[in-house]
Amino acid sequence: MFFPRDDSSLSRMDGYTVSSAIDVRPMTAVSGAGYQSKVRGTGHVIRERTQQQERKLSRREISRQIEKEVHVLIEESATLLDTDPYLSLDRAKQATKKEAALEKYCEEQVMATLQESNLNFATWFHLASTYERNGMAHEAIETYKFIMKQKRRKEFVVRIRMNMGNLYHSQKEYVDAIKNYRMSLDQTTREDKLLRFQIHRAIGNILMETGKLHSAILEYEAVSMNADADIDTCFNLFLCYAQVGDLEKSKSIFLRILSLKPIVDASSSIDKDLLASISSSDIDLYEDMTNIEKESRALVFTTARFLCSMFDHDGREDGFIWVRKQLERRYKDIAHQIEIEKALFHMRNCEFDIAIKIFKSFEIKDVDMRLMISTNLSFVYFLEGNFHVADEYADAALVVNRFNPNSLVNKGNCFFALDDLASAKELYLEALGIDSTHFEALYNLGLIYTRMDLITDAKAAFEKLHNIITNDPRVLYQVANMYEQNDNINAAMKWFNVLCACLPTDPGVLHRIGNLYDVLKDDSQSLHYHLESYRIYPTNLDVIGWLAIWFIKHDMYEKSIEFFRHASDIDPNEVKWKLMIGSCFRKIGRLDDALDVYEGVRHDHPRNIECKFQVFTPSIHSHKLIIGRLD
Repeated sequence: MFFPRDDSSLSRMDGYTVSSAIDVRPMTAVSGAGYQSKVRGTGHVIRERTQQQERKLSRREISRQIEKEVHVLIEESATLLDTDPYLSLDRAKQATKKEAALEKYCEEQVMATLQESNLNFATWFHLASTYERNGMAHEAIETYKFIMKQKRRKEFVVRIRMNMGNLYHSQKEYVDAIKNYRMSLDQTTREDKLLRFQIHRAIGNILMETGKLHSAILEYEAVSMNADADIDTCFNLFLCYAQVGDLEKSKSIFLRILSLKPIVDASSSIDKDLLASISSSDIDLYEDMTNIEKESRALVFTTARFLCSMFDHDGREDGFIWVRKQLERRYKDIAHQIEIEKALFHMRNCEFDIAIKIFKSFEIKDVDMRLMISTNLSFVYFLEGNFHVADEYADAALVVNRFNPNSLVNKGNCFFALDDLASAKELYLEALGIDSTHFEALYNLGLIYTRMDLITDAKAAFEKLHNIITNDPRVLYQVANMYEQNDNINAAMKWFNVLCACLPTDPGVLHRIGNLYDVLKDDSQSLHYHLESYRIYPTNLDVIGWLAIWFIKHDMYEKSIEFFRHASDIDPNEVKWKLMIGSCFRKIGRLDDALDVYEGVRHDHPRNIECKFQVFTPSIHSHKLIIGRLD
């Protein structure tokens, strides 16, 4: 049995009390349970130090997180710059706000400032570039000015000044543009050759654009005379010398262009095995370099053509020979093109024999140019009217390349000239199957349809051509003429008015519009357009005759006499003009003047029956007898 014990007996057991028993750790069989007694007075200090360390660590993490967000916004803005520039601008503005918040946080927390980093410059510079891409030049300039107010390194200042100069140039504020270019040039060193060349070229472009050619020449010469010169600057310098008229300097710059080192060989190609082994980025780089080289070769060809045209007409032959000789050392294909230009020069001077001789010389010495030579020879013989020889050279061109639309059009033209319209139509359609926008094939096809009375097809062909090349006068005339032939006066009037807007000083178009208004019985408009046609081209007898008849119909005989006299001066062998003058004199009662006119006609044309009839009419004959009696 368990009996209750007195609690006081616990106080007598080995000196333990209740309070001391509760404070000590529990007893175990082996060791302690892992509890440690608290040291009074030290826990509060340790806890405060730990919180201070955590507080400092969180500040750094917050600043780093904000900086990371700024970088993300800049990268998103740069990615969207090509696809969505407006959204890119919004991201750039958010980045600047986030960067400003970061600076403010660092100042409040008494942390190290970010002036030593480039984040502030990168954010605002990107914002200015985004403004520039969105066409907001003024905002971009103001942003660059804000960046310039802060202390920046020299390379930053140079880049900012160059961008400001570019913006001022795009706004045609040439003085401020040159000022910023000069300031950026002052900040560069002699080691920054490429950067200095870019600035000199930019200044030269502005001076050339404003007509200050001699000053532009000085800027371009600072670049072209160096080993690292580029072809664009040399070409601009050549243009300046050409405008000044300095042939010798132009020839020296042409030789300088030929001496420039090519980027890649435009005629070379990559081996297929090598192409499969290299990466896509390397292929893109090679393609870009090849395109640059092609553009450079195009500039060389343009310079050569321009230089040939600078020689006077008598020395043009020597110019072609000199230029071709210089090109043969390195640009043999361009030298052949210059020889073709020489043949075209003789064609423009109607020296077809010399041109044909030059073209035929390429048939033997250059197989690669046989297609172009055969096509040109076919064209030359066609202009001479030798259609059979033109057809032979068109066949030779088609043997080289059956799918050349120009050769097919030449062959079709030969059939057209020989009235074989069906064969010509087939060749034009075949050329359009290769190139659906070929102007000559589509235009000639419309003419074929017109000759074959296929008005609907002709209309479709010319309207398609009008959609491809808007407001071409030849196409507009054919459409208007087609409507007029089908008596659709309103549609013809519409198209002739469009043609008149393109050629407002063409007397033939004005005459046709006047005739259309005459059909519509609109006398005032018809008179207006005929008078305009007469003002521009006062020797058109059809217009002069129409105006004279119009004034006769409205009983304005004296005005009509002026036009008949003008027509008689233009065509003195035509009797009807003088007879009409005499008739007008009779209408207004000036019989003496009418008799003088008729007598003059009878003297010049004694066998003219109409004149004799007019002289011996009762009114004129009786007037002649009265004059004789008075005498």
